[in-house]
Amino acid sequence: MNHPVKECIQKLGLTHRAFVVLHDIPWERFRSCLYGYTDSIPRAILNVMVQHGYDELDVQRQYLVWRKWRVEQELHAPAAAMEGRANA
Repeated sequence: MNHPVKECIQKLGLTHRAFVVLHDIPWERFRSCLYGYTDSIPRAILNVMVQHGYDELDVQRQYLVWRKWRVEQELHAPAAAMEGRANA
């Protein structure tokens, strides 16, 4: 599952640092979005994505799907680790 913001940055050929500096995006807000701590893609980031041809509604939907998937992965990770210890 791909994070739509990371995908955009990769498509633009930028580093995370270059993306936030070039587009004047606060680093903490950017990080919060990358980790899925924001309820949606922040407006400043979304505006950049739209300028580069992304559909606003589609990327917000992708972000919400990714965010839910990410939480599900975190919930399953401890269970998988415990199963591995039980079999050792």
